[in-house]
Amino acid sequence: MFVPLWLIFLATGLIMAVATVVWAVRTNQFEDQQRARFIPLRGLDHEALTRRPSQRFWAHYAGMWAVVAMGVAAMGAALILTVKGFIN
Repeated sequence: MFVPLWLIFLATGLIMAVATVVWAVRTNQFEDQQRARFIPLRGLDHEALTRRPSQRFWAHYAGMWAVVAMGVAAMGAALILTVKGFIN
């Protein structure tokens, strides 16, 4: 029962990834890399670029790793339940 669901999940993710790459190539998203690398810095002055990260930055960083840890735990739980289903 689990195998078809995993295959559907895998196929859906693969189709979405391929569709995204095709869209990016068709709309020339990779065309001007020299301009694209400076877009995140637009509007920032020298002081903003050279000051140390704030405490809020570290809170976002910790939150990101918490979300990653929860995702890994959920995938591990799904894998364990799948293996237990094959053993029983």
